[in-house]
Amino acid sequence: MSNGLKTTFAVLAKSQNEAAVRLLRNALDAADPDVRTGALRALLSHRSAAADAEVIRRWHTFSKRWKGIVSDSNGRLTTEIRNALLGTDDQLHANGCDAALTLREYDLIPALITAAEDKSSPLASRSTATLLQLADALEEELSAPRNYYNRRDPHVVRSHVIAALERSVERFDQHQSREIVEAFLVLAGHENPVLKHILQHPHDKAYVTLLHLLSHSPRPGVMRLLLDSLDQPRISSAIYSILAHRNDIAFVRQMLMRFVDEVPRSMKKNLKRVDSFSWLQNGMQLVAELNGEEQQGAIKLTLASGMSRIGVFEVIEFILEHGTPEGRREAARALAEFRGVEADDAVLRAIEDDDSTVRAIAVGQLRERNIRGAITTLFELLDSPDRAVYDASREALSEFTFERFLATFGALDDAAIEETGRIVKRVDPLAIDGLRNELASPLRARRIRAIQMAVAMQAIPECESNLIALLSDEDQVLRSAAAEVLVHCPTNTTRRALRDAILDRSQIVRDAVERTLQTLAQHEVPPASLAPTLLSNSNHSGPSLETGEAVT
Repeated sequence: MSNGLKTTFAVLAKSQNEAAVRLLRNALDAADPDVRTGALRALLSHRSAAADAEVIRRWHTFSKRWKGIVSDSNGRLTTEIRNALLGTDDQLHANGCDAALTLREYDLIPALITAAEDKSSPLASRSTATLLQLADALEEELSAPRNYYNRRDPHVVRSHVIAALERSVERFDQHQSREIVEAFLVLAGHENPVLKHILQHPHDKAYVTLLHLLSHSPRPGVMRLLLDSLDQPRISSAIYSILAHRNDIAFVRQMLMRFVDEVPRSMKKNLKRVDSFSWLQNGMQLVAELNGEEQQGAIKLTLASGMSRIGVFEVIEFILEHGTPEGRREAARALAEFRGVEADDAVLRAIEDDDSTVRAIAVGQLRERNIRGAITTLFELLDSPDRAVYDASREALSEFTFERFLATFGALDDAAIEETGRIVKRVDPLAIDGLRNELASPLRARRIRAIQMAVAMQAIPECESNLIALLSDEDQVLRSAAAEVLVHCPTNTTRRALRDAILDRSQIVRDAVERTLQTLAQHEVPPASLAPTLLSNSNHSGPSLETGEAVT
């Protein structure tokens, strides 16, 4: 656009002469697109009702770009839009409705209410539709982070328009407009006094319509209002019934997303009064359609509700079997709150899940359930390639420490000693150091016990130097026992030490050394078992490290 044309439009925009508006109006039809756009901007800058009226009159001819230009006019057209909404011209009314929506003219909601209440007008249906759409748009702004660009606080705007909606709802018996009640619900807070009054008075003219909308409206604002009611200390019994019976998936999804992280304490008391959910019926088909976070919310919601424990377990079991990975993980965690054969079976199935996190969660519950063979299973899972499963198994066996093994060793039978020893070696990173310290103890009884523990832990190779040192012990029983157990350490270092010990002054020791050397020469290392020399005082039974029962 040339500088001369810019100057012309600037002059026309400031002119108080009505002829300027006519010139600008004619320029909107010019062949040159720059002229048309310049004329539009000048009209928007012209401070006259005639200019504003011309923009609304032509609104239906504007492109999306031109409507965007009008949006920057900051409420200049509010008066003319209101006139169009309250008028009888069909095209102007349509233009006014579209402009109100495009420009987010929330202050025009009272005008739309007036038009919507006039059931004799053929334009009423368009007014009610626009009212609902504008209410939805405002509710969306209320839910979103504050947009400081438009300098409007949506909460202040709502406080202005909600008063008009309240008055209209109180006139429901006159206009019978379901849409006005729905717009009211979209924008009303759960503590709204008019809403509370209607819910507490079933004979109110708007009661049936209001409950029907709470039960069926697909609008996010209405769903939000219904769910926000759970935060109140006292709510209408009708709300509990609606929560139990609404089964449309849009509502279910919005509800479950409330409980992905946790169920707010303020809601728990109210949820306990909801003992069923219709969306859990029909084989839980709807549950299968939920995403991972929603299935997590479903589990937490049902656990917090007043549903029977059997019903809740069925939900958990279904998600554990058919759910998403996130859902199955939450289901596995929830199993910790259930006891019995069915819960135990579910945990065992979860250990075979495709997801390593699900398996790890299930593994963490094995010991506390006293499932037969749990310790053996956990010990085997220490070989799992999945780090999560390995860590869970190790944590479940964490009480199998060397210190506890040492303290209870004398109370264990031979089978318990051997199995517990293998577990302690795998689980306790300090076990080998502790064993080496015991083998070097100045007390004879502790050194004898340490040799037995080394065999049970299958830790002879790790303690080779300590056992070779015992070949020079002053006690012949200890020298003999050390010679016997070194059969499980077929290294050149061990062979040299044994050959040096063949000249021991004790026949018992020489015999033990000779047997070990012969076995090593045949390259036949026997499986680790408690040294026979030391078994004479160990033929007894006793409690395990944890429970006082033999480890199985």
